[in-house]
Amino acid sequence: MSDSVWMRMLDVVLLELGRMWWIFLLSALLVGVIKGYKLDLTIRNAVKRSGLLGILIAIGVGMVSPLCACGILPVVISLAMIGTPLAPLLAILATSPTMGPDALLLTWTWLGPEWAVLKVVGSGLLGLSVGLGAHWFFGRNGENDDLLLKPLYREDGSLASAAEIGADAGIKVKSMTIVPRASRLRFIFDRSLDAALFTGKFLLLAIFLEAVLVTLVPTEWIVSLIGGRSVTSPLVAAFIGLPLPTNQIPLIPILNGLLQRGIDQGAALTLLLAGPVSSLPAIIALSGMFRRRVLGLFLGVSLAVSILLGWGYQLLGT
Repeated sequence: MSDSVWMRMLDVVLLELGRMWWIFLLSALLVGVIKGYKLDLTIRNAVKRSGLLGILIAIGVGMVSPLCACGILPVVISLAMIGTPLAPLLAILATSPTMGPDALLLTWTWLGPEWAVLKVVGSGLLGLSVGLGAHWFFGRNGENDDLLLKPLYREDGSLASAAEIGADAGIKVKSMTIVPRASRLRFIFDRSLDAALFTGKFLLLAIFLEAVLVTLVPTEWIVSLIGGRSVTSPLVAAFIGLPLPTNQIPLIPILNGLLQRGIDQGAALTLLLAGPVSSLPAIIALSGMFRRRVLGLFLGVSLAVSILLGWGYQLLGT
Protein backbone atom coordinates (compact mmCIF):
# COMPACT_ATOMS: atom_id res chain seq x y z
CA MET A 1 0.00 0.00 0.00
CA SER A 2 1.14 3.54 -0.71
CA ASP A 3 2.09 6.02 1.98
CA SER A 4 -1.04 8.06 1.25
CA VAL A 5 -3.27 5.07 1.99
CA TRP A 6 -1.50 4.45 5.29
CA MET A 7 -1.86 8.14 6.16
CA ARG A 8 -5.60 8.08 5.42
CA MET A 9 -6.00 5.01 7.63
CA LEU A 10 -3.97 6.67 10.39
CA ASP A 11 -6.16 9.78 10.14
CA VAL A 12 -9.28 7.64 10.69
CA VAL A 13 -7.72 5.87 13.68
CA LEU A 14 -6.56 9.12 15.32
CA LEU A 15 -9.91 10.80 14.67
CA GLU A 16 -11.83 7.98 16.33
CA LEU A 17 -9.41 7.74 19.27
CA GLY A 18 -9.67 11.49 19.84
CA ARG A 19 -13.44 11.29 19.77
CA MET A 20 -13.84 8.19 21.91
CA TRP A 21 -11.17 8.14 24.65
CA TRP A 22 -13.22 9.96 27.27
CA ILE A 23 -16.43 8.03 26.67
CA PHE A 24 -14.44 4.79 26.76
CA LEU A 25 -13.01 5.66 30.19
CA LEU A 26 -16.45 6.74 31.41
CA SER A 27 -18.00 3.45 30.28
CA ALA A 28 -15.26 1.46 32.04
CA LEU A 29 -15.90 3.46 35.23
CA LEU A 30 -19.62 2.71 34.93
CA VAL A 31 -18.83 -1.01 34.86
CA GLY A 32 -16.75 -0.58 38.04
CA VAL A 33 -19.59 1.24 39.82
CA ILE A 34 -22.11 -1.46 38.87
CA LYS A 35 -19.78 -4.16 40.19
CA GLY A 36 -18.78 -2.14 43.27
CA TYR A 37 -22.36 -1.64 44.41
CA LYS A 38 -23.49 -5.10 43.19
CA LEU A 39 -26.36 -3.62 41.18
CA ASP A 40 -26.43 -6.56 38.77
CA LEU A 41 -26.53 -9.09 41.63
CA THR A 42 -29.41 -7.24 43.30
CA ILE A 43 -31.54 -7.61 40.19
CA ARG A 44 -30.32 -11.15 39.54
CA ASN A 45 -31.40 -12.38 42.98
CA ALA A 46 -34.96 -11.21 42.30
CA VAL A 47 -35.32 -13.32 39.14
CA LYS A 48 -35.85 -16.68 40.85
CA ARG A 49 -38.88 -15.68 42.93
CA SER A 50 -40.76 -13.53 40.41
CA GLY A 51 -42.65 -15.96 38.16
CA LEU A 52 -43.51 -14.57 34.72
CA LEU A 53 -42.34 -11.16 35.91
CA GLY A 54 -38.91 -12.78 36.14
CA ILE A 55 -38.58 -12.35 32.36
CA LEU A 56 -38.72 -8.57 32.74
CA ILE A 57 -36.30 -8.69 35.67
CA ALA A 58 -33.98 -10.91 33.61
CA ILE A 59 -34.06 -8.30 30.84
CA GLY A 60 -33.07 -5.74 33.47
CA VAL A 61 -30.12 -7.94 34.44
CA GLY A 62 -29.06 -8.08 30.81
CA MET A 63 -29.44 -4.32 30.40
CA VAL A 64 -27.05 -3.51 33.26
CA SER A 65 -24.68 -6.41 32.71
CA PRO A 66 -21.51 -5.44 30.77
CA LEU A 67 -21.03 -9.05 29.64
CA CYS A 68 -20.91 -10.63 26.18
CA ALA A 69 -22.61 -13.86 25.11
CA CYS A 70 -19.80 -15.97 26.59
CA GLY A 71 -19.22 -13.77 29.63
CA ILE A 72 -22.83 -14.06 30.80
CA LEU A 73 -22.63 -17.88 31.00
CA PRO A 74 -21.43 -18.03 34.66
CA VAL A 75 -24.45 -15.93 35.67
CA VAL A 76 -26.83 -18.17 33.73
CA ILE A 77 -25.28 -21.37 35.12
CA SER A 78 -25.54 -20.02 38.68
CA LEU A 79 -29.21 -19.14 38.16
CA ALA A 80 -29.91 -22.52 36.53
CA MET A 81 -28.45 -24.39 39.50
CA ILE A 82 -30.94 -22.75 41.88
CA GLY A 83 -33.87 -23.77 39.69
CA THR A 84 -34.53 -20.58 37.72
CA PRO A 85 -37.00 -21.28 34.87
CA LEU A 86 -35.84 -21.41 31.26
CA ALA A 87 -37.73 -18.28 30.22
CA PRO A 88 -35.69 -15.75 32.25
CA LEU A 89 -32.48 -17.70 31.59
CA LEU A 90 -32.94 -17.33 27.84
CA ALA A 91 -34.06 -13.70 28.24
CA ILE A 92 -30.74 -12.88 29.92
CA LEU A 93 -28.82 -14.74 27.22
CA ALA A 94 -30.56 -12.66 24.53
CA THR A 95 -30.31 -9.29 26.26
CA SER A 96 -26.84 -9.17 27.82
CA PRO A 97 -24.83 -9.67 24.59
CA THR A 98 -26.78 -6.91 22.81
CA MET A 99 -27.03 -4.30 25.58
CA GLY A 100 -24.83 -2.96 28.35
CA PRO A 101 -24.22 0.45 29.91
CA ASP A 102 -20.72 0.72 28.45
CA ALA A 103 -21.84 -0.33 24.95
CA LEU A 104 -24.81 2.05 25.15
CA LEU A 105 -22.57 5.02 25.87
CA LEU A 106 -20.22 4.07 23.05
CA THR A 107 -23.15 3.61 20.65
CA TRP A 108 -24.55 7.03 21.58
CA THR A 109 -21.21 8.72 20.94
CA TRP A 110 -20.14 6.75 17.88
CA LEU A 111 -23.39 6.17 15.99
CA GLY A 112 -25.65 8.82 17.53
CA PRO A 113 -28.63 8.97 19.91
CA GLU A 114 -31.02 7.36 17.40
CA TRP A 115 -28.91 4.21 17.26
CA ALA A 116 -28.58 4.16 21.04
CA VAL A 117 -32.38 4.17 21.35
CA LEU A 118 -32.62 1.45 18.69
CA LYS A 119 -30.11 -0.61 20.66
CA VAL A 120 -32.13 -0.37 23.89
CA VAL A 121 -35.47 -1.08 22.22
CA GLY A 122 -34.10 -3.86 20.04
CA SER A 123 -32.33 -5.60 22.90
CA GLY A 124 -35.40 -5.37 25.12
CA LEU A 125 -37.63 -6.83 22.39
CA LEU A 126 -35.14 -9.64 21.79
CA GLY A 127 -35.12 -10.59 25.47
CA LEU A 128 -38.90 -10.32 25.76
CA SER A 129 -39.54 -12.38 22.62
CA VAL A 130 -37.11 -15.15 23.58
CA GLY A 131 -38.39 -15.23 27.17
CA LEU A 132 -42.06 -15.36 26.21
CA GLY A 133 -41.31 -17.93 23.50
CA ALA A 134 -39.65 -20.21 26.05
CA HIS A 135 -42.51 -19.65 28.51
CA TRP A 136 -45.05 -20.55 25.83
CA PHE A 137 -43.32 -23.58 24.31
CA PHE A 138 -41.74 -25.17 27.39
CA GLY A 139 -44.51 -24.72 29.92
CA ARG A 140 -45.17 -22.59 32.93
CA ASN A 141 -44.10 -24.92 35.70
CA GLY A 142 -40.58 -23.53 35.82
CA GLU A 143 -38.86 -26.92 35.66
CA ASN A 144 -35.54 -27.11 33.84
CA ASP A 145 -35.96 -30.50 32.19
CA ASP A 146 -34.23 -29.16 29.09
CA LEU A 147 -31.09 -28.18 30.98
CA LEU A 148 -28.22 -30.59 30.34
CA LEU A 149 -26.06 -29.31 33.20
CA LYS A 150 -26.32 -31.04 36.55
CA PRO A 151 -25.40 -29.63 39.97
CA LEU A 152 -21.87 -30.43 41.12
CA TYR A 153 -21.01 -30.44 44.81
CA ARG A 154 -17.65 -30.19 46.53
CA GLU A 155 -16.49 -32.53 49.30
CA ASP A 156 -17.79 -30.14 51.96
CA GLY A 157 -21.28 -30.30 50.43
CA SER A 158 -21.24 -26.80 48.93
CA LEU A 159 -22.36 -26.16 45.37
CA ALA A 160 -19.42 -25.89 42.99
CA SER A 161 -18.74 -22.72 41.02
CA ALA A 162 -20.17 -22.10 37.55
CA ALA A 163 -16.72 -22.69 36.04
CA GLU A 164 -16.44 -26.09 37.77
CA ILE A 165 -19.97 -27.12 36.76
CA GLY A 166 -19.28 -26.09 33.18
CA ALA A 167 -15.94 -27.90 33.10
CA ASP A 168 -17.61 -31.08 34.39
CA ALA A 169 -19.95 -30.90 31.37
CA GLY A 170 -17.15 -30.09 28.93
CA ILE A 171 -17.98 -26.39 28.65
CA LYS A 172 -15.26 -23.78 29.01
CA VAL A 173 -16.64 -20.96 31.12
CA LYS A 174 -14.76 -17.73 31.65
CA SER A 175 -14.35 -16.96 35.32
CA MET A 176 -12.76 -14.22 37.37
CA THR A 177 -11.66 -14.46 40.97
CA ILE A 178 -12.99 -11.39 42.76
CA VAL A 179 -10.71 -10.49 45.66
CA PRO A 180 -12.44 -8.40 48.36
CA ARG A 181 -10.99 -4.96 48.99
CA ALA A 182 -10.95 -3.02 52.23
CA SER A 183 -11.86 0.08 50.23
CA ARG A 184 -14.88 0.09 47.92
CA LEU A 185 -13.19 2.85 45.93
CA ARG A 186 -10.20 0.55 45.31
CA PHE A 187 -12.56 -2.26 44.29
CA ILE A 188 -14.34 0.02 41.80
CA PHE A 189 -10.98 1.14 40.40
CA ASP A 190 -9.83 -2.47 39.93
CA ARG A 191 -13.05 -3.54 38.21
CA SER A 192 -12.94 -0.45 35.96
CA LEU A 193 -9.35 -1.29 35.04
CA ASP A 194 -10.38 -4.88 34.25
CA ALA A 195 -13.16 -3.61 31.98
CA ALA A 196 -10.88 -1.09 30.25
CA LEU A 197 -8.17 -3.67 29.55
CA PHE A 198 -10.63 -6.30 28.36
CA THR A 199 -12.62 -4.08 26.01
CA GLY A 200 -9.79 -1.76 25.01
CA LYS A 201 -7.87 -4.34 23.00
CA PHE A 202 -10.96 -5.29 21.02
CA LEU A 203 -11.89 -1.66 20.54
CA LEU A 204 -8.47 -0.80 19.10
CA LEU A 205 -8.74 -3.71 16.69
CA ALA A 206 -12.24 -2.61 15.69
CA ILE A 207 -11.08 0.97 15.04
CA PHE A 208 -8.35 -0.39 12.78
CA LEU A 209 -10.92 -2.51 10.93
CA GLU A 210 -13.11 0.56 10.55
CA ALA A 211 -10.16 2.44 9.03
CA VAL A 212 -9.61 -0.43 6.59
CA LEU A 213 -13.30 -0.45 5.61
CA VAL A 214 -13.47 3.30 5.09
CA THR A 215 -10.17 3.50 3.19
CA LEU A 216 -9.90 0.30 1.17
CA VAL A 217 -13.26 -1.39 0.71
CA PRO A 218 -15.06 -0.25 -2.48
CA THR A 219 -18.50 1.22 -1.88
CA GLU A 220 -19.89 -0.82 -4.77
CA TRP A 221 -18.94 -4.10 -3.04
CA ILE A 222 -20.73 -3.13 0.18
CA VAL A 223 -23.81 -1.96 -1.67
CA SER A 224 -23.99 -5.15 -3.73
CA LEU A 225 -23.93 -7.27 -0.57
CA ILE A 226 -26.17 -5.51 1.95
CA GLY A 227 -26.17 -1.92 0.83
CA GLY A 228 -29.41 -1.74 -1.08
CA ARG A 229 -32.70 -1.20 0.72
CA SER A 230 -34.36 -4.50 -0.07
CA VAL A 231 -36.16 -7.34 1.67
CA THR A 232 -33.07 -9.53 1.43
CA SER A 233 -30.48 -7.18 2.99
CA PRO A 234 -31.53 -7.78 6.65
CA LEU A 235 -31.68 -11.52 5.89
CA VAL A 236 -28.12 -11.46 4.55
CA ALA A 237 -26.97 -9.32 7.50
CA ALA A 238 -28.42 -11.84 9.99
CA PHE A 239 -26.54 -14.74 8.46
CA ILE A 240 -23.35 -12.69 8.14
CA GLY A 241 -23.52 -12.06 11.88
CA LEU A 242 -24.16 -15.73 12.70
CA PRO A 243 -20.54 -16.97 12.47
CA LEU A 244 -18.87 -13.76 13.68
CA PRO A 245 -17.14 -14.06 17.11
CA THR A 246 -17.84 -10.35 17.63
CA ASN A 247 -19.28 -8.90 20.80
CA GLN A 248 -21.24 -5.66 20.85
CA ILE A 249 -18.44 -3.20 21.67
CA PRO A 250 -16.03 -3.84 18.77
CA LEU A 251 -19.03 -4.15 16.46
CA ILE A 252 -19.87 -0.45 17.00
CA PRO A 253 -16.91 1.09 15.10
CA ILE A 254 -17.17 -1.64 12.45
CA LEU A 255 -20.81 -0.68 11.89
CA ASN A 256 -19.80 2.98 11.79
CA GLY A 257 -17.42 2.17 8.95
CA LEU A 258 -20.06 0.12 7.13
CA LEU A 259 -22.63 2.90 7.46
CA GLN A 260 -20.15 5.33 5.94
CA ARG A 261 -19.77 2.96 2.99
CA GLY A 262 -23.49 2.87 2.29
CA ILE A 263 -24.84 -0.19 4.13
CA ASP A 264 -28.63 -0.36 4.35
CA GLN A 265 -29.92 1.01 7.68
CA GLY A 266 -32.22 -1.95 8.26
CA ALA A 267 -29.39 -4.41 7.59
CA ALA A 268 -27.18 -2.45 10.01
CA LEU A 269 -29.78 -2.76 12.79
CA THR A 270 -30.14 -6.49 12.14
CA LEU A 271 -26.37 -6.93 12.31
CA LEU A 272 -26.16 -4.83 15.50
CA LEU A 273 -28.51 -7.31 17.22
CA ALA A 274 -27.99 -10.64 15.46
CA GLY A 275 -24.18 -10.52 15.44
CA PRO A 276 -23.58 -10.47 19.23
CA VAL A 277 -26.53 -12.67 20.24
CA SER A 278 -25.75 -15.47 17.77
CA SER A 279 -21.95 -15.54 17.87
CA LEU A 280 -20.60 -19.02 17.13
CA PRO A 281 -18.51 -19.48 20.34
CA ALA A 282 -21.54 -18.72 22.50
CA ILE A 283 -23.79 -21.05 20.51
CA ILE A 284 -21.28 -23.89 20.90
CA ALA A 285 -21.27 -23.34 24.66
CA LEU A 286 -25.07 -23.19 24.81
CA SER A 287 -25.32 -26.48 22.93
CA GLY A 288 -23.66 -28.10 25.93
CA MET A 289 -26.10 -26.46 28.35
CA PHE A 290 -29.49 -26.96 26.70
CA ARG A 291 -31.25 -29.54 24.59
CA ARG A 292 -31.45 -28.91 20.86
CA ARG A 293 -35.04 -27.70 20.90
CA VAL A 294 -34.14 -24.96 23.40
CA LEU A 295 -31.13 -23.88 21.36
CA GLY A 296 -33.28 -23.97 18.20
CA LEU A 297 -35.89 -21.71 19.79
CA PHE A 298 -33.25 -19.31 21.11
CA LEU A 299 -31.53 -18.99 17.73
CA GLY A 300 -34.72 -18.96 15.68
CA VAL A 301 -36.48 -16.29 17.73
CA SER A 302 -33.34 -14.14 18.06
CA LEU A 303 -32.64 -14.13 14.33
CA ALA A 304 -36.33 -13.70 13.40
CA VAL A 305 -36.79 -10.70 15.71
CA SER A 306 -33.51 -9.12 14.52
CA ILE A 307 -34.65 -9.47 10.89
CA LEU A 308 -38.15 -8.16 11.63
CA LEU A 309 -36.72 -5.12 13.39
CA GLY A 310 -34.44 -4.53 10.41
CA TRP A 311 -37.42 -4.65 8.05
CA GLY A 312 -39.37 -2.34 10.37
CA TYR A 313 -36.55 0.20 10.41
CA GLN A 314 -36.43 0.06 6.62
CA LEU A 315 -40.14 0.90 6.43
CA LEU A 316 -39.78 3.79 8.89
CA GLY A 317 -36.90 5.14 6.87
CA THR A 318 -38.83 5.24 3.59
